[in-house]
Amino acid sequence: MKKTQIYFTIFMASLSISAQDWNGVPVPADAGIGKTWELQSETSDDFNYLFNETNQFSNFGSDKWYNFYHNSWDGPGTTYWKYNHVSVDGDDLVLRASRWGQGGETALPRTTFPNKMGRPADGVNAGCITSTKKVLYPVFVESSVSVADIVLASDVWLLSPDDTQEIDIIECYGGDEQGNAFFAEFIHLSHHSFIRDPFTDYQPRDLDSWWSRSDVSVWGEYCWNNGDRRYVRIGVNWISPVHFEYYIDGELVRVLYNKAFATKRNGTWTYTYPTMTNGELDFDSNGFQTAVQFATGNSYSFQTLEAANNASSVSVIDPGNFQGGNGFTKEMDIIINVESQNWHVEANRTPTDDQLSNPDRNTMKVDWIRVYKPVDQNLSVDDILLENEVAVYPNPVKDVLNLHEKITSWELYSMTGSVLKVGTKKNINVTDLPAGVYFIVAKNQSQAFKFIKE
Repeated sequence: MKKTQIYFTIFMASLSISAQDWNGVPVPADAGIGKTWELQSETSDDFNYLFNETNQFSNFGSDKWYNFYHNSWDGPGTTYWKYNHVSVDGDDLVLRASRWGQGGETALPRTTFPNKMGRPADGVNAGCITSTKKVLYPVFVESSVSVADIVLASDVWLLSPDDTQEIDIIECYGGDEQGNAFFAEFIHLSHHSFIRDPFTDYQPRDLDSWWSRSDVSVWGEYCWNNGDRRYVRIGVNWISPVHFEYYIDGELVRVLYNKAFATKRNGTWTYTYPTMTNGELDFDSNGFQTAVQFATGNSYSFQTLEAANNASSVSVIDPGNFQGGNGFTKEMDIIINVESQNWHVEANRTPTDDQLSNPDRNTMKVDWIRVYKPVDQNLSVDDILLENEVAVYPNPVKDVLNLHEKITSWELYSMTGSVLKVGTKKNINVTDLPAGVYFIVAKNQSQAFKFIKE
């Protein structure tokens, strides 16, 4: 095989993995100059196998997962995680919820914390799984999730073994009943920095951490879709201890970098930073963390985010310095679960018996989860030259995209992996493309270049 063919094969492997459910779905994040994405098979899973519910602690998925939390704790609020609320049906991971048995537990493990929150009638059995292997930055973790249409949290998250560093990939309270209409409209994009003793918790609480989409008013109903389940693709690019990117359905929507936020809402990027008074974070009258607006723009600019960071004096990662000023540096388990959280129960946002017994409402499904690490890409001299030059311009583009002279043959891909155009011309008319993110695959250079169509 020729050298360029080898490079092209390596590149296409970073866009899609044969025979996996994410086949043809490109990794939306940038691996970095001279890097390519490499699938981490030991922590990636398409759930195309069977694992039946069992009332005992069990590993499954070729030893990638076990059917419980990563330590003996059995859940927050009124949650009781149970082994037999986890299954894989040949297509999806299935996590279900049910009413906790007040008169005596038959589902294992039996809790050591009965009568949680003094509300036994609100107890919820639920499924939870944990990866047997850990992940560490730099890493991209993405999952295709159908949240439960119920007033419970459907979660995919990363957590250090000592429970002090947490990155939430998705946290979504799907159902709009019991006063949950506001939260059902949003996906929470967040992280936590903890001190365990005495327990202290920081998470970003700015309004922009609650992400919404114009065509979705209730995420649970959207995903249930009258039984024809729909899924949302959501991922985190954990670039460094102080740099996180969040992607939804292949689109970059939020970035945290050291001391500043960048969030895309209704087509506009807003760059903000937090403030403190007397060592305490400031909050507005609605209970959201204060975020000072630094700039806005039509497209994402790391340079603008960096400028906002330089104007700020307060960390968005760990303002309380709980991690000793080091940011997020610890290996983390992947955890997927359904749960009934304290603050929701305190506000009486808790499901009824009928909702918990309804399989149309009480299940979270996960089609797949994939994990990638950036690795060095072996480039020829010509490849390196092109990497250090402007390959496609202008970027963003409105009408005509120009290509570098070294790109002699190309394909234009959508974010879903569809080939939209092919050719050899150095100028591509893109006026017919909807606004969004696309890739030019330079076949002769065996490289891909991302551009934004305005």
